[in-house]
Amino acid sequence: MKNIEISTAARNKLLSHIADLTTDELNYIPTGFNNNLAWQMGHLVVSQQLLCYRLSGNELVIEKELVDLYKNGSKPERYISAAEIEQMKGYLLSTIDQLAIDLEQNLFDNYNPYTISTFPGLTLTSIDDAVAFIACHDGLHYGCCLGLKKLVKMQG
Repeated sequence: MKNIEISTAARNKLLSHIADLTTDELNYIPTGFNNNLAWQMGHLVVSQQLLCYRLSGNELVIEKELVDLYKNGSKPERYISAAEIEQMKGYLLSTIDQLAIDLEQNLFDNYNPYTISTFPGLTLTSIDDAVAFIACHDGLHYGCCLGLKKLVKMQG
């Protein structure tokens, strides 16, 4: 469960880091970047859902419509509303909490191996691999968000 704790800590830190930003600031895409802080949150939520739930044949615990908006390779094509941002903020923690419950109930026995496109040669072969990768992925994107916030504040 240590990886769950790591993800929870990273996501809580991200939420506190962006708490002072407006909806416009969360939607700002700095020059040379493909996404913004609002997309980063949604991407963390969707990635965890796909890598843990979809790959093990389980139903997602989020709306399926969110997948195409935030999956790997996507970028924000529209202004992300304050309501959707609040939804993503809630999902950042609730989806990790639900994952911990579902892990305890052994819902992930049918895991389909998956090679991570952004890490060539890295194949997730079990839910344990996926949960470990999610913890790393959360930290990676937290770092991205640190830089994005600096650029957001510089433009204002």
